[in-house]
Amino acid sequence: MIHSRSKSSCDQSGRQRTPADDLASDLGFRPPTSSELTRILLRHARSGFRRRRPFSRATILQSSLISADPFIAYSGITQAPLGLASELPWRWRNRNAWFLLSPTWSLEGDFFAKALRGYAVMHRLFNPGHRLVFLCNTEQEVAQMQEVGEAALFHIKTSVVSEHVFRPLDDVPVEFDAIYNAQLRPWKRHELSLGVERCAFLYYRDETGPNTARDEAALIAGHTARAPGHVFINRLDEQGFAVRLAPDEVNAELNRASVGLCLSEVEGPMFASVEYLLAGLPVVSTPSRGGRQHFLDNDYCLTVDPDPRSVAEAVAALRARQIPREYVRQKTLERMRPQRQAFIDLLNRILAEAGSDRTIVTPWPFRRPVIMQWRRRGRTVCRALAGEVDAFHVPED
Repeated sequence: MIHSRSKSSCDQSGRQRTPADDLASDLGFRPPTSSELTRILLRHARSGFRRRRPFSRATILQSSLISADPFIAYSGITQAPLGLASELPWRWRNRNAWFLLSPTWSLEGDFFAKALRGYAVMHRLFNPGHRLVFLCNTEQEVAQMQEVGEAALFHIKTSVVSEHVFRPLDDVPVEFDAIYNAQLRPWKRHELSLGVERCAFLYYRDETGPNTARDEAALIAGHTARAPGHVFINRLDEQGFAVRLAPDEVNAELNRASVGLCLSEVEGPMFASVEYLLAGLPVVSTPSRGGRQHFLDNDYCLTVDPDPRSVAEAVAALRARQIPREYVRQKTLERMRPQRQAFIDLLNRILAEAGSDRTIVTPWPFRRPVIMQWRRRGRTVCRALAGEVDAFHVPED
C-alpha cells in the first residue's frame, strides 16, 4: 500500500491541523470549549464514568471493519454508545482510526445529541487519534448533532440493503393482502393490522431485548384469535423462539404478499421498509420518526392514521392500483443512489486524507443485505484487532 505525506497547517491556537481535522470540520465538528469540557467532565464524574468499561463477551455488537489500513469501522449505536470505538483496548488510544457511527434508533431530541456529544468528548480525551463521524438517518438528526459540535452526515443506513437479494420473483403466487416483517414487540404495533383480511407476519427475536418465548406465544395467540386470517410464518425452535429466516427466504415470503406494512411510531429507519420496496411491494406506513419516510414515494406508498381501519383501507387501495413491482423497485433504487454515493464519497475522502492510494470506483461494492454484522462483542473486537475486513470488498479486476 502506498502512503503519501499529509499536509498540515496551524489553527488559531497553534495546534497542528491535519486533513482529518478539515474533514471533521467540514462535517460540523468543533472542539469543546473549556467551559463545555468542564461541564462534561463533571457530569461524567457524577455518573460514575470509568475509563475502562467491563468487558463482557456475551454482549452483542453491531459493527464491521471496512478498511484495516487506514482503519475505518462502521458501527451501530446500540449498547455501546460509540459502537466499536467504545470497545477497543486502551493500547489503541494513539492509533489513527475512523469510526462511522450509525444510530439504530431515532436521535431526534436534544437529549440524545447532548448525551452522544458527552461520550464523544470523553472518548477523544483518552483516544486522541480517533475520529468520529455520525451517519444520521434524517436531516434533523444531522442538524442536532452538528449543533452540539459533532461531525455528522446525512446517510440512511437502509440504503445499504442489497437489491441482489431483495427483488421481485415472478414464480411466487400472491397469497396475502399484506405482510409485516417486525419483531414481536409492543412498539411495532401489530394490532394496527387487524383490519387487513389476509395478513402474514415474519418475526424474529432481538437478542438484546427482554422477549421470552412465553411473551411471543401469548402475543401470537391473542392476535390470531382476533384475526383468524392472519398467519405467523416463522417456525419455532426447541425453546419456542422463532427461527430467523435467511435473507433470500425473507424475500420469497415478501413476494407472497401484495403490500408491505410499517406500523411503528418511532424506531430507526427500518430495514424491512426498503426490503419491501426492492421486492416490488408498495408500502402502507403510519407517521413515524427514525428515517423510513425518506424512501417512501407517494406514487406507491400511503401514510395513514395509526388505526386498523385506515391501515386496511390503504392496503385495499394499493392492491386495487396493481402497481407494477418493477416500477416500485426501480424508483426505489433511484432514491437510494444518492445516499450510497454519499457514503462512497466519504470513504474515498477518508482514504485520501489517510494517504492511501486506493479509491472506490465501483457503483456499490457491498453485496450483503446488511453491511454491519451482529456478533458477540468479544468476536467483533478480536476481528477488528486482527484487521479482518468483513464489510467491504473490491474484486481484483
